[in-house]
Amino acid sequence: MAYSIQGKFMTAQEAVGKNTNSIMANWVDRGPWLFYDTISCSSGAALPTSYNPFSVPIGQIDPITSTQKTKLQTNMVRGNQFPPPQCLLLAAIGFYFASNWLKADIDLFLNNYYFEFRIDTKIFHEGLLWMNPAGAGLAGVSTQTGENVYTLGLPAPGFMRRYGEWSKYIAPLQQFSMTLISPTPPTLTQGGLLIPFLDGLTDRSVQ
Repeated sequence: MAYSIQGKFMTAQEAVGKNTNSIMANWVDRGPWLFYDTISCSSGAALPTSYNPFSVPIGQIDPITSTQKTKLQTNMVRGNQFPPPQCLLLAAIGFYFASNWLKADIDLFLNNYYFEFRIDTKIFHEGLLWMNPAGAGLAGVSTQTGENVYTLGLPAPGFMRRYGEWSKYIAPLQQFSMTLISPTPPTLTQGGLLIPFLDGLTDRSVQ
């Protein structure tokens, strides 16, 4: 069977890429997967100088909201690592601003924060958040007044920044981290939820 990716036809083996199984070829359930986390950005006071998504898994207390995280906030089951045999061939990083954000607040956040993504202690990806659009979000028209919806980039997966053949492999139990950093944290008018996510291929056990 042939697949078309950005107009290029290739076999299933080529579409999947190199064999990066964490166990042995054909011994795991491999497929596309998203790991996500949620950052609650409050209003009325200066935001923190840094955020550390993917560090607080399901069932633990979010230090920002002081509530227990559920799958509505994250699908991480370990902080900053994946349980064996689960891993990730990281093909894209995205940042999604939930639809309750004001445009002015999104601008303040984008202008004042940058991110660093580490595997072990080495920075493999860094930059400004606008460099990694989510490729998701709402779009449409309305006759209502006072409504607004803004997203980072255009709401289509094809507008994401993808790493292709330069995707990075994160092994089971290998430490990784993402840090959002602001030298001068802004104060938001309304705030909202920011959802960073990691897109790629993962391995899971076959049962």
